[in-house]
Amino acid sequence: MINNPTFLINILTLLALLSSANVFNIDELILKLSEIYIQPFPEFSKEALYFRFPNFDNWERPEGPIKIGIQIGHWIKENPPIELKRISKTGAVISSLKEVDINYLIGSEVKNILESKGYKVELLPAVVPPEYYADAFIAIHANSTDKKVSGFMISTPFIDYSGKAFKLKDSIIESYSKYTNLQFIDEFTSNMTHYYAFNWSKYKHAIHPKTPAVILEMGNMQNQKDLLILILGYKNVAQGIAEGVDKFIKENY
Repeated sequence: MINNPTFLINILTLLALLSSANVFNIDELILKLSEIYIQPFPEFSKEALYFRFPNFDNWERPEGPIKIGIQIGHWIKENPPIELKRISKTGAVISSLKEVDINYLIGSEVKNILESKGYKVELLPAVVPPEYYADAFIAIHANSTDKKVSGFMISTPFIDYSGKAFKLKDSIIESYSKYTNLQFIDEFTSNMTHYYAFNWSKYKHAIHPKTPAVILEMGNMQNQKDLLILILGYKNVAQGIAEGVDKFIKENY
């Protein structure tokens, strides 16, 4: 028995999509079903972990150079799979400014800085490859809340099976504060701790649980000070992220 309400929601969503598209071919149906990850245990639980990764305890880091994954929030390069159909293609929007464009601007600069230091860096869209592994994974976003609120937020997954995510978080907090002069808001939401790209227990397109990962809300787009820093000071923002990642890598690998 599947004790997972997400399963029923996904099936109903699938049936609605198939009905509206008049898709009844069995091969197409199987293909659509393959886009959905189904498992019967609570999110992030040990049971869910071993259900998806039976050999987790014997897992070894893939051979090769240090690899850093920078995910650009809301950057959709192609039609997303069914399980991620609800992802916004813009994120927050202030006048004509789209969050996804700010995320891409800063993420690209982070990539350039880290590559200049000799790292292998991958710029990732909103849909990450299933079981993606990197030595550090940073999801870049900008939030939109009360215009009086200024500062940045950062969170690790709900449960960190890598054992290193909190070190990555601390390194970025220190560096980001220094380069942006933005205040660290020591809060997080369930949308951050259970971020879909972290959540291998619920989504097929999610990182491997051994990947040290954080999601960074770089600043509040509703706040004029934060918005100016994100746009005019984007190089400092990128430097703050890159230096934090560099420090983390040097101290842990």
